[in-house]
Amino acid sequence: MESLKGRKVLVTGADGFIPSYVCETLVQKGARVVALVRRNSSSVLKNIGHLKKDLEVVWADIQDSSTMIRLTKGVEIIYHLAANSHVAYSILQPVESFTIQAVGTINILEAARINDVGRIIHAGSAEEYGETRDTQIAEDFPLLPRSPYAAGKVAADRLMYSYWCSYGTPVVMSRFFGIYGPRQSAEKAIPKFIFQCMDGQDISMYGDGSQTRDFMYGTDAGEAYAELGVANNVVGGVVNIGTGKKYPILKVAEDIVRLMGAKVKIAKDMNLKPGEASHLVANPTLLQKTLGWKPVVSWEDGLSRTIDFFTKNRARYADLAGRV
Repeated sequence: MESLKGRKVLVTGADGFIPSYVCETLVQKGARVVALVRRNSSSVLKNIGHLKKDLEVVWADIQDSSTMIRLTKGVEIIYHLAANSHVAYSILQPVESFTIQAVGTINILEAARINDVGRIIHAGSAEEYGETRDTQIAEDFPLLPRSPYAAGKVAADRLMYSYWCSYGTPVVMSRFFGIYGPRQSAEKAIPKFIFQCMDGQDISMYGDGSQTRDFMYGTDAGEAYAELGVANNVVGGVVNIGTGKKYPILKVAEDIVRLMGAKVKIAKDMNLKPGEASHLVANPTLLQKTLGWKPVVSWEDGLSRTIDFFTKNRARYADLAGRV
């Protein structure tokens, strides 16, 4: 596997939760990182402010095609993570959610084609698979998106593949499963449960808690995704980013309550959120074989680190909204 040291790379959506870990990894590996941040981003100081001296931060919109062509000149690898990452928001604003992903992605692809960029790694989502059986999901599982967000991810994924087939543009399609850790948006399940425990509120969740997810800690996710930029035998293909371990949402809530020593109850709403899949757990075989790597942060350790972070940074991240 080649080195990332000295490579000029572009990270789109760099101020986001997962992208911030990708930026950290790339900086640690010696890459020259151009961090593309959406205009008027409020999270840049929260998520990548600690990296500012190591990044070239650029404020731009991926829906601006001419700007994307200009910014990708001389770039060797594009890590394309820009998107609105909320299923619930896409239910409320389907056109905006889909457009950001589809139009933004084809602008990135066209810019990469014009400027002969060496590789593009797209950040897809397990949500692309939709409703699945209670089993590990391999990369060839059918794509049955259940929300506008997921449909936008599928559109971007297939645009990537179409450029590989039509122009030979070197692309890699990744699909993230559940990623968690410090800096995650407070309406996501794990930070939401943590804040509810801190406030002495009963934990509220959709469903009976039997829904299962595959959770990987942020630093591990950043490492895996960054390495796809130089990994062998992945161009033109799909790689799931997950651990293969299954966690019922009820267990997640119970573990948080236990680790925090909270005296709260877990309140269940038997209805699932619109567009929500019951089970999303990765088959990690291809990822581990491709990278010769496995996640290093255990569930218990990662959850403890996350609780500690939000406890110490409550004022900066307590923008809790809605139920998960």
